[in-house]
Amino acid sequence: MVCQMELSSHLITGSAFDCYTVNEMKLAEQLIETTPDNSLTLFDKGFYSLGLLQAWSSHGINRHWLIPMKKGLIYEVVQSFGRQDKLIKLKSNPQARKKWPELEEEVVVRLITRVKEGKQYDVLTSMVDPMLYPKSDIVGLYEYRWEIELGYREQKQYMLGNRLTLRSRLPELV
Repeated sequence: MVCQMELSSHLITGSAFDCYTVNEMKLAEQLIETTPDNSLTLFDKGFYSLGLLQAWSSHGINRHWLIPMKKGLIYEVVQSFGRQDKLIKLKSNPQARKKWPELEEEVVVRLITRVKEGKQYDVLTSMVDPMLYPKSDIVGLYEYRWEIELGYREQKQYMLGNRLTLRSRLPELV
């Protein structure tokens, strides 16, 4: 199951579900068309796919995304906007272009780095224009992703009526 949530209200605005053998990336594809214009989607690191991300922002007006950068990601710096703020070029692979016909060979995104308590956090975003989207406005946005976890907890508590539940990490044990 994959859900899309409006952060301030914790309302589920979209969802897709299937059997446990269906990959979450596949489910996320189903939410592309229903994502509202003039929005920002905060993705978990596990949803990194240039095809998915490019489709997300190109199937609407002013639809953006923000995702943590995976370790070891290879990129080329196109332009530097200042310390810890760069425009970078990522190369897509032939398999991804076959799956996502609209995917270009090279995708330009923005890399923003934040150092907090000595730890470095890198995020990628489709908000590439530093005049429209200043680094200072973007740098702390991913912290709001925690609101998603709080929203899920609220949904589960409401749906289950605060009953005690047993949880398992394996489908066979459910």
